[in-house]
Amino acid sequence: MLVPITACDFLLTAFDLDLYEPVVSNMVLDEVERTLSTDFPNLTDEAVRYRVDAMREALADQIATADPSVAPSGINAKDRHVVAAAITGEATMIVSNDRRLGNEVAAASTTLTVLTLDAFASTLWDASPDGVNAVVDALVAKRQRPPVTRAELIMALQPHLPNVVKALGE
Repeated sequence: MLVPITACDFLLTAFDLDLYEPVVSNMVLDEVERTLSTDFPNLTDEAVRYRVDAMREALADQIATADPSVAPSGINAKDRHVVAAAITGEATMIVSNDRRLGNEVAAASTTLTVLTLDAFASTLWDASPDGVNAVVDALVAKRQRPPVTRAELIMALQPHLPNVVKALGE
């Protein structure tokens, strides 16, 4: 899933803190690179490559083959590689806010479930509130230019993780 940078950092930091184990493919990381280049013209090609290379390095052990022929019929051609990587990497779920993909996976004969980003983050919260708090603290500590407070970071996560933000405030 291509997500806003703050949500992406949340997911990568949660992985870094062993709250879950992701499965990605080189095709997905290529898509991230294309999207960053297209949607963020203020980023230089060097900055985009640096970010994606850092993601490839951090996720090196989580990269699965994405042979689209592995995906069941009924999955949109644009998303077959995502489902194929999940199946090949023995994932149990796909995190995506794409309702169409969710409906297609639900109708296909797989054991995969599709969760929205917020629902997935909520499962992380349910499993480890202390872990999610550690993720937020790590993100605050990383934000040096400009520095952010915990409250500012939580506000930045609000549009993407409303249920987790609500839980963090309780």
